[in-house]
Amino acid sequence: MLRARLEDARFFYDEDRKRNLEDWVDQLKGVVFQKNLGTSYEKMERFSALAVELASQVCPQSVTQVKRAARICKADLVSQMVYEFPELQGIMGNYYAHHAGEDAEVARAIEEHYWPAFAGDRLPSSAVGAVLSVADKLDTILGCISVRLIPSGSEDPYGLRRGALGIIQIFLDRGWQVSLNRLVDKGIESLAGKAKLSPEEVRSHTRDLFVQRYKSLLSNDEFPYDAIDSVLSTGIDSLVDVKQKVIALSELKKQPHFEPLAIAFRRVVSILTDEAEGDLDSTLLKEPQEKKLYDEFLRVREPVRTHVGNKEFSQALERIVEIKPAVDDFFDHVMVMVKDNALRKNRMRLLYNVSTLFSQLADFSKIVLKKS
Repeated sequence: MLRARLEDARFFYDEDRKRNLEDWVDQLKGVVFQKNLGTSYEKMERFSALAVELASQVCPQSVTQVKRAARICKADLVSQMVYEFPELQGIMGNYYAHHAGEDAEVARAIEEHYWPAFAGDRLPSSAVGAVLSVADKLDTILGCISVRLIPSGSEDPYGLRRGALGIIQIFLDRGWQVSLNRLVDKGIESLAGKAKLSPEEVRSHTRDLFVQRYKSLLSNDEFPYDAIDSVLSTGIDSLVDVKQKVIALSELKKQPHFEPLAIAFRRVVSILTDEAEGDLDSTLLKEPQEKKLYDEFLRVREPVRTHVGNKEFSQALERIVEIKPAVDDFFDHVMVMVKDNALRKNRMRLLYNVSTLFSQLADFSKIVLKKS
């Protein structure tokens, strides 16, 4: 039986090598990926655009290779070998690409774009393979969500959870500072005419999926769950920054002064209303404590911005800590909810400005306090 199977494989291999991968690309038009999302050829066209968008940011020197790899990476699905042995998808594409004289990076990316395929699987070793993997997985996620194939319970037939986790792992491995929101929007554009949900709904479900997978990943690394929730609540546009912020906040949580700090910042956030939006008028600052808080805000604002811009999140949090005494004095001596509309709004806006120092790093309302 084994000899017969190997002989079949030899026959399929020899027959397949009589054609190039490019010859099979058009045949993908007859392969249905998902009934509402069209064929594998249509999917290839969608994630090709995503791959080029990503490559232009992370490996612009390889855009040509990415375009080529994206076009032919699914071609082996219609080969005789993969038809008979589906588990060899990508692997045979690599071999056939080498045989056809394709660029070595392109050939390797054809196999690697399926990685990681399961928990603990290897990550793509090449930039081209990593780009293709992210683009293919993200297209699957956005496409399935857009036609209401959203994972629920143990049901996840298209492996969307696994795909989201794989994307996060690749971003962390590569250190890519790329906007996930921008990639998602690009992917949603290509689904026009097929999506059954609005772009806003697709974005919301996609964000929830990535938040769930990222939370699971960080929890497995034994970071404090409230630190994870606090950072994830501020957004996941930069997947790399999320982990670095969690690391920085987790270290800050170990400090003895952290709990009073968290209490102070929670007070700032909890009192804010719609009146907090707008420009602050420094001439309306009457009390010494509110003037001091404003001065402290101005003193630390630029250093915090600089540290955040440099991805130095621990240093940014250290500078923010310096404003705590002024926050405490403000709440001890200044009444925010006064009857004077102009004065009340201005004090709200002062607190809103203070909140901007840490709101991009963590949502302190998610921190679990030991004290009442």
